[in-house]
Amino acid sequence: MLHIDSVLSADDCRAMREALSNSDTWRDGRETAKGHARAVKHNLQGDSSTATVRGIIAKIEIALKNNAVFEAAAVPEKIARLSLNQYGPGMSYGDHVDAAYIHGSRTDLSFTLFLSDPDAYEGGDLVIDNAGHEDVIKGPAGSVVLYPSTAVHRVEEVKNGTRLACIGWVKSRIRSVEQRNMLFELEMALADLRAVKTPAPVYNRLLNLRNNLFRHFGD
Repeated sequence: MLHIDSVLSADDCRAMREALSNSDTWRDGRETAKGHARAVKHNLQGDSSTATVRGIIAKIEIALKNNAVFEAAAVPEKIARLSLNQYGPGMSYGDHVDAAYIHGSRTDLSFTLFLSDPDAYEGGDLVIDNAGHEDVIKGPAGSVVLYPSTAVHRVEEVKNGTRLACIGWVKSRIRSVEQRNMLFELEMALADLRAVKTPAPVYNRLLNLRNNLFRHFGD
């Protein structure tokens, strides 16, 4: 699981919240849920037939693709889907596991991009089961939490205020969690070496190792 700050600016988040304030933008979130998830899902979902929702989703997808940390951690082959969610008082999403395939793409990683400031609502924590330990997350607006799609997770009931977020799923070019984590650490080390202007022969040897590992691990 990884937290990434400032994927969107505060001004971007404010503009998106204002654009989404029209009630015509939203529909019952249960319409897109299946099986057990339908029984525990109680929220509103952005109507993708509206230009407002499509425009915001497009902007978020560009921001994710331009974020070096997100790209290094997820190694995305494809973002399977993005969805805007709204939780008002009394709304929640009980324990569930994300579908293995969404729109024909395998889901290796799930993420939540927070659009509301944490002090704008009470409750609404994202709770992720992490090998029997529950991680409780309420990120600042513009930040992303990235986690395995295999994890059981939920959104706690919102007591007051409004929680806005964008959720999505990634098919990674590196299927194995362990291999993806190793490559992420190597990518961060290469970034550090660039920052301190490591001599090119040393840097290039490690870069070649990174490229060969991608070839070996790649799906």
